[in-house]
Formats: sequence, C-alpha cells, structure tokens
Amino acid sequence: MAELPTDEDLEVVADCERALLTGAVRGDRDSARLLLHQDFREVGQSGRVWDRDCVLDLMESEGGTDAARAEDLVATGLAPDVVLVTYDSVTKDGRARRSSVWVRDRGRWQLRAHQGTPAPQDPTA
Repeated sequence: MAELPTDEDLEVVADCERALLTGAVRGDRDSARLLLHQDFREVGQSGRVWDRDCVLDLMESEGGTDAARAEDLVATGLAPDVVLVTYDSVTKDGRARRSSVWVRDRGRWQLRAHQGTPAPQDPTA
C-alpha cells in the first residue's frame, strides 16, 4: 500500500501555495507556470472558471504585486501524491475561504485545482 505524503511533502506544498500569493512568483510567468499543473482549473469567488493560461495571464497583468495573505493554512495528505490545502486569503478588499488540490506529477508538486468562496470579514463567523 502506497503511503500518504510525508510531513516534508506537506511543508513543501504549503510553501508552494504561499509562493503563489507573492508578487515575486505571480510576476514571473515561468515560475508560476512551474507551479500550475497543465490541467489546472480554478473556480473563483465569483463562480467563474479559470484555466491555466487565463490565470497565468491574470497574474502577469497584476505586475508582480502580492495577491493576498494566507491565514490558518493547513496541508493534509489525501492519497499518495495528493495534498489538500485549505486557508483563508485576506486582501484589502476582503476575505475568502480557499482550497487547493496539489498533485505530484513527474516528481514536482503542482496545483491541479483551486476554489475560492467569499467569507465574512470576521474569521470566527
């Protein structure tokens, strides 16, 4: 029976998730491309579905600015080579509950699916 991702794997994935929120990665299309799986899909806060190329274009258009701050980030192994990351993203415009599914593909952790849901400003609500 294959084992779940290790604690080290979970730390790597959590760091990758945080990196995708930074201007340094968002402003560097090649760096962002390495972190997004070729079949990446996102369901945004608005309900709009984004593919990899659309998200890369959006990140590039933001000019390398930080997107958000992650709060209460938790990475959990779901299956061999699959990790779920959940957290709240906080920006000047509000808060969202986020979930990401990361897969290890050819030895590299990549974001396969991401979803955001608007959340109340008070994280305890």
